[in-house]
Amino acid sequence: MKLRYMTITAVLFASAAILAAETEDSVHKSIPVQSATRFGLDVDFGSIEVTGGGTGTIEVEAIFRGNPASRAEFDRMLKDFSLDVSRQGSGIFIRGTFKDGWKQTGILGHLDHGICHDGKCLEYSNWLKSVEFRVKVPSAFSADLHTRGGSVRVGDLKGEVNARTAGGSLHFGSIDGPVNGETSGGSITLIASKGRAILHTSGGSIRVEDAGGDVDAHTSGGSIEISRTTGRVVAHTSGGGIVIGQAANAVEASTSGGGITVAMSPNAAFQVDASTSGGRVNSEFPVMGLVTDSNGHSMRGTVNGGGPLLHLTTSGGSIHIRRGV
Repeated sequence: MKLRYMTITAVLFASAAILAAETEDSVHKSIPVQSATRFGLDVDFGSIEVTGGGTGTIEVEAIFRGNPASRAEFDRMLKDFSLDVSRQGSGIFIRGTFKDGWKQTGILGHLDHGICHDGKCLEYSNWLKSVEFRVKVPSAFSADLHTRGGSVRVGDLKGEVNARTAGGSLHFGSIDGPVNGETSGGSITLIASKGRAILHTSGGSIRVEDAGGDVDAHTSGGSIEISRTTGRVVAHTSGGGIVIGQAANAVEASTSGGGITVAMSPNAAFQVDASTSGGRVNSEFPVMGLVTDSNGHSMRGTVNGGGPLLHLTTSGGSIHIRRGV
């Protein structure tokens, strides 16, 4: 009798382990491009990855991973999810959402569920681990991307890219157009762009390798690094240093928690207005009409006759103006 009890118990444990095993499945949609040149993806939550190179169609795949109590529960979640497509002019817009899974809940309900917004929580939150959206589009496409929670990664595209997330990192490849990226909690990386780049984060670093237009970079908690730019730069951070490896135009940079380094080409002509409360200001260029305080905390003047203004301020580090290559 005891042996039989132990056998039944073992079977029950084995069954529970099977039901608790991670389950993965996906929803796929293929959308004819026709005359479209822009697409948008708006999702309740989840990471987004966009790659170029598709021809004739936009391929969207939503991949779900979780530990449901049963396969039937997982299938019920998949059935509740929808990829809705609409066309407006030259744009194709995709909305990924759960239709009936959002339930009204009180404060205690929010504590029990990890995925909530607008006063409602997703009933699958206690076992749904991740949602990932993979999209393949023609390379000559513009993209508008929005997720309420997850990272966004965009490969090389020959168009404009706008990406916004409430919590996650942003990564842009080589974009042959302007880039607008905003996140409330994550780092931002841009490999290259040929238009204006507007990059804002409330909690992470910003790194730009090659910008062919103006750069507007703001972070409340991280460093800013721009390897090369041909346009104007506005860079502000409250918690990190700022490095601009090769600037060719006006720079306005300020930080409350780090140093600032800006490199200009050897023959560049520009103006300098730099000051720091926690370090010194130095320049590898001879500065004419030099005005500085006795402690070296500020510097104003012109280089090679003057030109675009370098307006650099920090409360927590030194300022260096370097000769580039």
